[in-house]
Amino acid sequence: MWQAIRENPRAVFYAVLMHLVLLVLLVFSLDWTPKAIKPGQNIPIQAELVDSSKLKAIEEKKKAEQKKVEQEKLRKLEQEKKKKAEAAASKKAEIEAKKKAEVERKKKADLAAKQKAEEKKKAEQARKKKTEAERKKKAEAEARKKAEADARKKAEADKQRKAEQAAKEQAAAEARQREAEQAMQAQIAEEQAQAAATHALSQYIPYIQQKIQRNWIRPAGSPPGMSCLILVKLIPGGEVVDARVVRSSGDALFDRSVETAVLKASPLPLPEDPAMFKYFREINFNFNPDN
Repeated sequence: MWQAIRENPRAVFYAVLMHLVLLVLLVFSLDWTPKAIKPGQNIPIQAELVDSSKLKAIEEKKKAEQKKVEQEKLRKLEQEKKKKAEAAASKKAEIEAKKKAEVERKKKADLAAKQKAEEKKKAEQARKKKTEAERKKKAEAEARKKAEADARKKAEADKQRKAEQAAKEQAAAEARQREAEQAMQAQIAEEQAQAAATHALSQYIPYIQQKIQRNWIRPAGSPPGMSCLILVKLIPGGEVVDARVVRSSGDALFDRSVETAVLKASPLPLPEDPAMFKYFREINFNFNPDN
């Protein structure tokens, strides 16, 4: 029912109106005056039937009035729309006229400004041309003076540079000579120190090996004739800080026993001269207990 009302509200309105009219006619057509009714007497009910044509006429009249109202409303809307359109057209024409006048005014102003700018440009070009000629003449005179001054400076600078270069070459030659002499002395000192270190190592390695061997315990099952190369790191005083086999004997148990013996033998014997310690900071030797 609500869907029917939403889809055709006018038809529903007229249907309700027709039922209300029927109800009103029915109410006024009845006689509501109370009458005495004798027992056993049948009183006929008086009611006036409303012709459907009348209802239709009423409905048609309502429709005509509604249509007239709507037409009047449309007419007013059209008049209002026409007035607005005329006002808009008038306003647009006024704006267009103002724009046209502004364009003309601006065109004249631009033309006048352009003419003035051209005149100013010509005057500025003439002034610049004159100024440029004067500047060029002055620049040429200054350039000649500067070229002469630069030539003198260059000659003096070349003379000074040649003198400084000669002095540098002389100093470099003397420095190379001193460096060569110092390098020769350093080489001689290094050779002497190496010889002394080699001699010291050859003297102390046997003592070191003996002390290590005294602390070495042969692993059970290790055959005779086995050896390994071990690297030993020392600190001043001969304390061992690291012992590591760098060439294995092929027997891990033998290698570990040698590393353990080196650590147990710490401190190792060293030369009394502290300057010789740098040659004993890291030593490596072949440990062969059967040789």
